[in-house]
Amino acid sequence: MNLGDSIRYVDFHTHHGVGSSDTVAIVNVLSGDDVPTSFPENTLFSAGIHPWFVTGKTASMLKSELILTMAHPHVIAIGEAGFDMLRGPSEEIQTDLFSFQASLAEEMQKPLIIHCVRAWDILMRERKRLTPTVPWIIHGFRGKPLLAASLSDEGFLFSLGRSGVTAEVLKNIDMGRLLLETDDTGEDIAEVYRYFCEVTGMTLEQVTLMIKDNVNRYIG
Repeated sequence: MNLGDSIRYVDFHTHHGVGSSDTVAIVNVLSGDDVPTSFPENTLFSAGIHPWFVTGKTASMLKSELILTMAHPHVIAIGEAGFDMLRGPSEEIQTDLFSFQASLAEEMQKPLIIHCVRAWDILMRERKRLTPTVPWIIHGFRGKPLLAASLSDEGFLFSLGRSGVTAEVLKNIDMGRLLLETDDTGEDIAEVYRYFCEVTGMTLEQVTLMIKDNVNRYIG
């Protein structure tokens, strides 16, 4: 993805926003959802099988529906895929679905957006087992600094919302592997950028260029 000079912000993962003249927004839809027939020019999409919304009975159907959804030319990433040990089906079902989506990401050469709650050991195990070549991006990370350091060392990327932007965590993340998002908060992505500037001491121009460079590097 090559972002032009007119783009100032990238909202990498949102459930509410749409792109505008100065913002690219990647809007998340669920497997089987219809991508809207019309949307603002700077709006793109991700699609995945979220562990919250699947059961053993629906897993096979959702796999087939995801393949169809991913055929849309404006769907540029797979996810949210992942693990949630507080809400969702069994670990076995979640692992099967995650492996399916990770394999699809490899086949289509699209990044994988990851939801992970209390399953970091499982996620790391799957990364070692599957040895991906496409970016694996943990969205909405709000973990501890040492966990951030371990995940960064393993090659994960991070998409942070406002609540995940802390000085302690940022010290342990390679800035070249960082994206910003609004998720389901309904915030304006510009506010997340401004808060990032407050925490880091970087100028808005520096943050804008950094995020654009990261998007251009990792998002096809």
